[in-house]
Amino acid sequence: MDFVVNEINKRLHDYLATDNQGIRRIVLQAFVKMKSLTADTLHRILMERGFSITLKQVTAMLGVIHSKLGILHAHKNTYDAKYEYSLKEKYENMVLKHLTTV
Repeated sequence: MDFVVNEINKRLHDYLATDNQGIRRIVLQAFVKMKSLTADTLHRILMERGFSITLKQVTAMLGVIHSKLGILHAHKNTYDAKYEYSLKEKYENMVLKHLTTV
């Protein structure tokens, strides 16, 4: 288990270190604050913050965070519902630590 946590910790650090515009930081802050988001909601949040980003780019970013970092849980309630992404509880403190240090 320690290897997995260390690997996620390293990947999260690298992911935030290459964040030139601050968009990744805002995405992770939104998950810490709101707990569960859809791609549409996150897209709206980013547009309100002044980022020029498409919904397709937001869904790609969520896919990377979900699959490469492994810190998000994706679920949908019904077949035609949109995916809701939420930060896994066991990684919330790790994300908070990285958001305050990087």
